[in-house]
Order: sequence, then structure tokens, then C-alpha cells
Amino acid sequence: MDPNRTPAPRPVAGARHSWLARSRRGARFAAWLSLVAVFATAGGASAGWLTSDAARPAGQTAADATPAGRAASSSKSAASRSGAALSRSATASPTALGSAPASASATGSGGTAGAAGSIEAELAGAVAAVEASSGARLGVAVLAAGGAAPVSAGSWPTGHAWSTAKVPVAIAALAADGSPANDALAAAAITLSDNAAAEQLWTGLGDSDQAGSAVDAVLREAGSATGVQRTRTRPEYTAFGQTTWSLADQAGFAARFPGGQAADRVWALMDQIDSSQSWGLGRFAGAHFKGGWGPDDSGYVVRQFGQVPVASGCAAIAIGGWAPSFEAGTAALDGLAQALLALSDRLPAGPCR
Repeated sequence: MDPNRTPAPRPVAGARHSWLARSRRGARFAAWLSLVAVFATAGGASAGWLTSDAARPAGQTAADATPAGRAASSSKSAASRSGAALSRSATASPTALGSAPASASATGSGGTAGAAGSIEAELAGAVAAVEASSGARLGVAVLAAGGAAPVSAGSWPTGHAWSTAKVPVAIAALAADGSPANDALAAAAITLSDNAAAEQLWTGLGDSDQAGSAVDAVLREAGSATGVQRTRTRPEYTAFGQTTWSLADQAGFAARFPGGQAADRVWALMDQIDSSQSWGLGRFAGAHFKGGWGPDDSGYVVRQFGQVPVASGCAAIAIGGWAPSFEAGTAALDGLAQALLALSDRLPAGPCR
């Protein structure tokens, strides 16, 4: 303060703003007071301008800062915790919500090792039961139509083909000569299992080496490793009927049956087997199959192979075995077919030919 000046009288309350207006500092002070007044009027009704979002707990809104808001937030948090607990309970124990956990089941496709192992055990049990009741030695091989790996069971895995060998013989003969005469011979050889007709088809292919090569070519087309018997080993029977053909390889031939017009014709004939020979696989409606039988080891070998419709497509099957007589053999294959029918929804299957 300048000591040479007399102090100005203190303004009265009513003149305060006039004095401030005449002072630079007073002007700034007045502006500050005005700003405070604006906030007090416009923003003071809400506490929000005093509290930033950064100062709030995460997830809390301005409404949550009021007593009512805090109560609502508390209620929502409790509900959230309750829901989380219920969710954990359902995850830890599905039965807590009244729903039992789903169980895995094996399918009949044979697509997993577990499923294949299961059907193999079931087949083994079925074969053993029929063997015990019939006195026969039996075997079975099954795989999906179009498949490559058969499932086998039983005590009789292989033996003479007998008339089942007429299938590749007829295909080879019709491929070489599709005349009406040859077609009639094929029809008799397949549907009636006529031996004389089959012998004519075989000799029509040339000498034994030529005929054998033609039939082997049919077998190879289907992935079979079997070689047809070319010379007679038992004078009273055909050479090709004495071919040794395992059930596993024969089921594979059925699964990958050859293509072409000749094979198509023989396939159609395998759906027209005479009723007197419709035991065994003939019990399956819509089966395409062929049987064979003949005397062997003081008894009879009786066998069949083909494709049969099952729950999810077609299964390629070969069954057979030794029995004390032809009648005992066909009865045993009937029993085995019935067991396979009972397992049909679990047999390996693929698209039908």
C-alpha cells in the first residue's frame, strides 16, 4: 500500500460489485463467482459433476452412486453370483438340473476300434452258440459293402469253394461271350446251382489255363488274392469247385463285387436263387448271395456268401463250415443267419451295390 495515500473507505455490501468492476483483480474475481453460480444452479442438483467415471468402481454407473442405485446394484450382483453358482453346478454335475449325461454308443458301421471289437465278440458268441447246438464247425466273416477289413469269428475259416466259385466263373464267361445261350447257362448255374451248366461256361473260356486266367482276373478286380483251381483234383467234381477260398477273402469279394455288364447280370441272378437253396443268408430279405456244398472229411461243407441289407446299408458276409450231413449244415447256417439278423443293426455296413 502506498503510504502517502489515504485508505479508501470499505465499500458497503450493495456497492461491492461496482468496486470490483473497477479493479482488474475484481473483474477476474467476479468471473470466478459467476462460474461458481452457474455450476451451483445447473450442475449442483446432480452429484455426478463431483464424481468422475474413473473414480467409480468398475461397472458402476452414476445411478449406482445413489442409495437406490446402490441397492439395485447390490441386487443385480447377488443375482449374478447366484447365476454363476448355478452355472458351475450344472457344469460339475449335469444331474443337478435333472438331465442325465449323454452316454456314448457304438454304431454298426465298424468305424471305431471299440465298435469293431464289440461286434467281433458278439459274432464269436453267436458262432459258438450255434456250434454247440448243432455239432458243426462254423465260421463267419463280415465287412461293410465296399469295405476292406473283415471281422471274422469261428473255428472254420476256410475250405473248398464248391458252387460259390460259380459266381466268378459266370462273370468271366459272360464277359467273354454274352450270347443268349451263355446267359441261359449262367442263369442255371447261379439260380439252380446247375453243375453241367457251370462246366460248359468254364470250358467255353478255353483250356484250363485260359479259363483259370479269365476267372482269376475277375477275382483280382474285386481285390481277391485267391487263385482258382485249374485242374481236377477229384474226378467226379469240377476243378474250380475245389478252389480253396477263405471266408474272409470271399466276404471281401462280395464287398467289392466287380463292375461291368457281365457282373451286373450275375449280381441280378444272385437275387433269384431257387427257394430250395434259400437257407442261411436267404433269410435276409433282399439278399444277393450264392451257396455251395459238397462232401468233405466224412461230412459236408456248406457255405454261402453275398451282400445283405442291414440297418444302415449293406453288409458283405461269408458264412460256412463243416457238419455231419448236408441237412445238418444247412440247419446250422440257418441258425447262424438268425443270429446275424439279430445283430443286423450293429453289423458293419456300407452303400449297397
